[in-house]
Amino acid sequence: MKHLKLYSLASLLFFMLGCKNDDNGSHQNVSKTKEIQALIDNFTNDFQSKMPETTIGIGLYVLGDDGAFYISSEFPEEYAENIHFRVASNSKTFTAAAILKLHQENKLNIDDFITNLIPGTDRPYVPNTENYNVPYKEQITIRDLLLHRTGVFDVSNNPVPESVNAPYAGEYYIDYIKTLYGEDHTFSFEELISVVAQHQISDFTPGEQFHYSNTGYNILGVIIEKVSGKRMHEYLEEEFFMPLQLENTYSPHLGTDQQLPSPYVTSYVKIDGEVTEIDKDNLSSAISEGQIISTPKSLAKWGKALYGTDLVLNPDVLAMMIHGQPADASHGFYGLGTQVFPTDLGYGHDGARLAYLSTMRYHPESKRTYVIFTNHLNVDDFSGEANSLYDAIRGVIEILDQ
Repeated sequence: MKHLKLYSLASLLFFMLGCKNDDNGSHQNVSKTKEIQALIDNFTNDFQSKMPETTIGIGLYVLGDDGAFYISSEFPEEYAENIHFRVASNSKTFTAAAILKLHQENKLNIDDFITNLIPGTDRPYVPNTENYNVPYKEQITIRDLLLHRTGVFDVSNNPVPESVNAPYAGEYYIDYIKTLYGEDHTFSFEELISVVAQHQISDFTPGEQFHYSNTGYNILGVIIEKVSGKRMHEYLEEEFFMPLQLENTYSPHLGTDQQLPSPYVTSYVKIDGEVTEIDKDNLSSAISEGQIISTPKSLAKWGKALYGTDLVLNPDVLAMMIHGQPADASHGFYGLGTQVFPTDLGYGHDGARLAYLSTMRYHPESKRTYVIFTNHLNVDDFSGEANSLYDAIRGVIEILDQ
């Protein structure tokens, strides 16, 4: 099914809060359920008011030691917590976890320079070829890449500088290539990184400051493949998706892998007042930084396993991951592939892609994982709507802790 139903539906599948099995506990459950539903409905109505020509919904999944529940507003009731969406940069938590898992297995060292040899081999982490010779390559560590502190130019989020001697100068490289070769073009790590390497584009010297770079995470994808001997999608499936039983979680890797699995709903993007309906998306340019497709339930299971257990990382390595360093205004504090901001919500990541907006947070005080997403991206009010998702989680935490 590609379109939302035309009427409003709210779904509560199961709700376990650890209350006593008496009448008072039952009333507390019902009361909290109604409060949370009203809260989510209010945020949905606010989003909808800014894009009245669409049908926008919100899905919320909460997973804790005391149980789990799903509530949605405007999404088809029968889809429940298994509705698929593009998690976008929440994918970075998987990439960072892969690097850190390899680190704790002594297969790499995150404080190595990317020009160092992979332990026990005669091969460098990143090939010593023209297409991988990004500026300041010898000064970049794997940790720098995880922290977004390399100065590696971000090919996906920025137009190529007009000063570059290339036909795509002044344009977004990915859009340029899809216009030239078609929407089904399969991008590779080497292709994307080579734009930076061949034209020696850099934002600053490594370690100087924070600057979000999807291309930096593409380099991490190269390292994962070189160290593990597996393709990125194979590593994620074999090391994370299958062992943790992350049902309905996928890592598309071909340009033709554009269709979301059912069930899903159409999404919408608003840019400069113009609204566009999005049904398909080529994610091959986002491998390692924004490609994963999942569901609210499955993404919450991942957040719980990663941040709330030792199933993925041991306590010492996890502590490194969640140790936030000052970032920029929109990221606040950033650890190793993990946002530690807003600080009152715990740690996790946000995701924004045409056309989904999502947040995943593990809240250590309550030991609950929160996943909230909406099927639109209002670029004209991006920061405001991202903050609204934070406020929605805050409101749910307050209700649950009453």
